[in-house]
Amino acid sequence: MSKYRILLVNDDGFVSKGLPLTFRALQEVGEVTAVVPEVPKSGGGHSLTLHKPIFVRELQIYGISIYVINGTPVDAVHVARSILKHNPDLVVSGVNIGENTSMQNILYSGTVEAAIEAGLFGYPSLSFSADVSSDAAFEDPKYAALVRRVVITASTYVLEHGWLEGIDCISINIPPSNSPKGAVMAKAQRLRFIQSYEKRVDPRGREYYWLVGKRITEPGTDSYYLTEGYVVVTPLRSDLTHPGLSGCIQLPDKLHDFLRYLNEVLTNYRK
Repeated sequence: MSKYRILLVNDDGFVSKGLPLTFRALQEVGEVTAVVPEVPKSGGGHSLTLHKPIFVRELQIYGISIYVINGTPVDAVHVARSILKHNPDLVVSGVNIGENTSMQNILYSGTVEAAIEAGLFGYPSLSFSADVSSDAAFEDPKYAALVRRVVITASTYVLEHGWLEGIDCISINIPPSNSPKGAVMAKAQRLRFIQSYEKRVDPRGREYYWLVGKRITEPGTDSYYLTEGYVVVTPLRSDLTHPGLSGCIQLPDKLHDFLRYLNEVLTNYRK
């Protein structure tokens, strides 16, 4: 039995093809327990279930055993801790369908916020997001191999070298290309979408409104480097207090070592 215990959560639910892909990748690193929502919770952010009971079911799907809850990704972290009495060495959230770059998306994302919740409790946590439009991309053998390599590499490094002081979560975004240019560390762009409501009419003649958004990209940010074809690493802190009051520490040297290690693996992967 592996000495490492890993908690896997997501916000795409138990039917996502990203779930078995991530689960089996992590099995090469440690013993995996998966707790996920019964329905997709994308855009749910840091929401927590307060006004209804939580039900937990253990299911066999994709040939793996998972716990399914009628709650949110953040609930999944609490269910693992409180109900399953799981004390993981690492929490992994994802792999998410769709990128999670920019502070806007980070705050919306159930995937990233579940990892941040784990970080609040002191667990090393990684959030993985893939810049793809559907989980059909995870069935492409070449792309699946890339995702597996990124997940295994990042998870192995953290488990073997320890966590990073002053960081609550590392968000990792994977480009849609099977052959990324490398890995970079970048700050989060402020806005990813300029949003507005589009007026439409249903078959009965009733007006309704659908939220749409135009994607924007700012040079030098996580969104920019992802668009350019890089795996993007962004360290996150849950502290939203202004740095002038909370203090702002330097990035730990181990984070730069983490990035170098990931780059070396990707360089060898492309050969």
